[in-house]
Amino acid sequence: MALKVIAFDLDDTLLDTTGLLIPIARTPAFEKRILEPLPLMEGAFDNLEFLSQKYQLALVTMGRTDAQKSKVKSLGIGKYFSQSYFADPATQGTKLECFQNLIQDYQIRPDEFLSVGNRRSMDIRMAKQIGGMTCLFRYGEHLNEKIENNWDRPDFEIDHHRDLIRICQL
Repeated sequence: MALKVIAFDLDDTLLDTTGLLIPIARTPAFEKRILEPLPLMEGAFDNLEFLSQKYQLALVTMGRTDAQKSKVKSLGIGKYFSQSYFADPATQGTKLECFQNLIQDYQIRPDEFLSVGNRRSMDIRMAKQIGGMTCLFRYGEHLNEKIENNWDRPDFEIDHHRDLIRICQL
């Protein structure tokens, strides 16, 4: 692999959204919690530290832009990403558009980026549709998301951050 950019998803990939935030979603407690310090998933910090020395890292996340930015700030991880892309459902934004913008912004070929995320229908399918490499992080509320087509089959699969570098040969 001649990778140049690794694109990380945020929710249930770097941040345990299922355990920490989904139980309080759509409540005032959610808005308060995302402004407080949030913990990265185990091993995520080490991966960001190591990988940011070898590759350019991008954040590609789906959700309300203001909430996603608050989570990034609360996690203290903004410094690792040279670009951040927010697919906001309120504006019909998609990760496909984010990946297309990533390729253009970094001036790379599609096969020079790796998407790491937990949703087959977004992090995997949409990256593969434009020729990207993919790694499914099997965790969270979308853990049992069904394979609907060949685009949903990742190049790599991991269950823990400690496996990312070894399995994806980074």
